[in-house]
This record gives sequence, C-alpha cells and structure tokens, in this order.
Amino acid sequence: MNKIYGAILAALCYLLVFPSSAEENDVYTEKEASLSAEYNMEFKNLASSQYKLKIDKESSKCMYDSGPNEVSIGPNEKSDIYLKDNDNIFSGCTLRTKSVGWKISSGPMSCDLTFEHGYDAGWYTEIKGCENIVEKAFCGETDCYEIKAYGGESKIDISVEFLAE
Repeated sequence: MNKIYGAILAALCYLLVFPSSAEENDVYTEKEASLSAEYNMEFKNLASSQYKLKIDKESSKCMYDSGPNEVSIGPNEKSDIYLKDNDNIFSGCTLRTKSVGWKISSGPMSCDLTFEHGYDAGWYTEIKGCENIVEKAFCGETDCYEIKAYGGESKIDISVEFLAE
C-alpha cells in the first residue's frame, strides 16, 4: 500500500514540478489567451525633436517577450516594439504586475521609462517616467501616461510620443 501511495505522490510531484520549468512556446491556444496579453508598442520621436533617442532595455518582469535590448530613433522616426506578458500560474506571475523598464538617453539627457500592466480593481496599463520628453502616451484610445488605463483586452496598441529639445 505504501508503494502505491509513493508512486501516486511521485507522479503528482512530477506533474507539478516539470511544467513550471518548461519553456513557453509562441503557439497560440485558447488556454494561452487567458495567460498572457500582447502589446504593439510604438515609440515615436516627433519631427520637432532636436535629438536622436537611444532606448536601452534595463529590466523586465513577468514577460514572455520584452522587445529588443536597444532601439535608436531620430527626429520624425518611430520604432514598433512587440511585448507579450506572462500570467502563468507556474511562473509565479498570476495577477502580478508585469513590466518593462528602459533607460532613454540623448546628449546630456537621461531618464527612465516604464511600461506596467497590473491588477488592482481590474487590469490596467500605464506608462511612467521621462516627464521631460514624453509628450503623450495612449493605450488603445485611452491616455495612459502617468495614469492607469483600465481594460482587460488581450491585445493592446500603445503609442508613446517623445519631444527631445
């Protein structure tokens, strides 16, 4: 009898431990749709900007895809970045804040910009930081610069406009 209980316990441990270390695939399934959200983020350096911006990724938390490590955009240029968050229970990210942090620099100026997707009274998305150069940020049709934009969509378009003078 002890051998049967031991075998059942070993099987349960195997099922609980190994999925948590499995690599996530980019294959879309209905189950995955509820475990992550996708973001098409556009960084735009306005035509009236005087400087080229260097954007270096410094951190990410609870993300399957946090975009490229480095992006440069000159005046009147834009860069599209794909982000995909992780809400998987086995990775400890369920209902936890997902984020990406960048250091933006140009000439003598340097600042920190953060994308954040979190849950309090509901799911929200917010862009924070770089007060001196961010002109505006929209998550879908909603202003999300230094303010939480609530909504639980699984695909969100984000636009961040910079004016570096």
